[in-house]
Amino acid sequence: MGIPETPKTAATTTTTTTTGTEAANESKNALTLCTFQEIFKHVEPEVQIEAFELAQGSDRGDNYTAALYRICLSGKRQQLDGSTHKWEQNVICKVLPESVVQREAYKSDKLFRNEVEFYTTIMPELVKFQASKTGLNAPLFNSIPKCYTARHDLLIMEDLRVRGFEMSDRHKGLSMEETQSVLLQVAQLHALSLAYKFEHPLEFTKMCSTISEGIFCTANTSWYKNYYERLTKNAIKMVSDVLPADSKYMQAMLSFAESSSFFGQMVELASAESPLSAICHGDCWVNNFLYRYDPEDRQRVLEVALIDFQLVRYSSIALDIANLLYCCTTKQMRDAQLKPLLKVYTEELYKWLQVLCNVLPEQCNTLEKFQELFAQELKTYGRFALGLAMDIIPISTCSSEDAPDMYLNRNDDLDGDVGAPTLNFPPNDLCRQKMSEIVIDMVDSDML
Repeated sequence: MGIPETPKTAATTTTTTTTGTEAANESKNALTLCTFQEIFKHVEPEVQIEAFELAQGSDRGDNYTAALYRICLSGKRQQLDGSTHKWEQNVICKVLPESVVQREAYKSDKLFRNEVEFYTTIMPELVKFQASKTGLNAPLFNSIPKCYTARHDLLIMEDLRVRGFEMSDRHKGLSMEETQSVLLQVAQLHALSLAYKFEHPLEFTKMCSTISEGIFCTANTSWYKNYYERLTKNAIKMVSDVLPADSKYMQAMLSFAESSSFFGQMVELASAESPLSAICHGDCWVNNFLYRYDPEDRQRVLEVALIDFQLVRYSSIALDIANLLYCCTTKQMRDAQLKPLLKVYTEELYKWLQVLCNVLPEQCNTLEKFQELFAQELKTYGRFALGLAMDIIPISTCSSEDAPDMYLNRNDDLDGDVGAPTLNFPPNDLCRQKMSEIVIDMVDSDML
């Protein structure tokens, strides 16, 4: 579900030096020299872009709703004294698939529109709101890539790899340090949205109207029917390979996943109005977190970036946190550290609510009340993450070589099909283990 702007390494990419109309063949017509010249004359008017190099920007298994490219722009910069100097800039380009069939198959147009709105409308307004409360000289939330342009078919963002960011190993799951670091940033994003909602309810409602649910909405029921029937069937088989058929865990799994209303349950969880509903990331899994590590101690995280806002949604903040904690960490970590991790998240979020709000609603106007309210929402809505896990865990545990390749022309595969295409990720022992452990933890926590 996630689309990483920066893959772990560049070892598998192939680079093509591209100028002028040559880009049409390589980059779905959107990436041309004229495109970059037009955009950057507004960003850096003193720069003249002369050429660019293009490389595929994600590995197989990482990306299915857009084409991702890493671009190295080159040219010259004119100084104030009239002299010119060599100039280079690395950017990431996310492009709508050229194929109309493929765009429809993955609902790419709606997802792309959500991300455009996030970068052009939502985030600028939230940062402006934060500045009005903290002052322009105070640190502002900036744990997202700089966006140079966002239009209906193209997003151009900074390449965070240049600043040393990279993905963690999706097969291992997040470390304690990685989990704590990203929870702090998600807490700040949630706090901005919640505070804006509390302080400016009418404007917040208008902001929410700019985005739409990318997957779990009633209108998509027929489209995803076969897709989720296959996913739930696979998930039940994986868990039944590990857990006894008569166990309370297996029975809970069957009750949730085997129901004919599974998709309807996910729709209800995604759309439920709650006291802690806010604009959420919507896709909090490992591929959408980038880390800058201490070069002398890679266990230490210096900085975190959140990427891929195509599934941004208005929902309970508990959906993001359940996704992060249950789909991205190990059971061993959750057993030992779940309460401390939730404490880190809730304390950070509440701290920012105190800064950003003149008056907090009575139901969450103390840290203790807020933590109690969040715990209740996590119990009520947390099983949403199990539904996501049916998608995420097979993807995150398979090798890139086993993943379907979206860069191949998929028209022949999709033509004539009704509904979302099924992406077949072969199950493995790690996948079975992780799915079973999520079920166990959710039943034991009274979420399922």
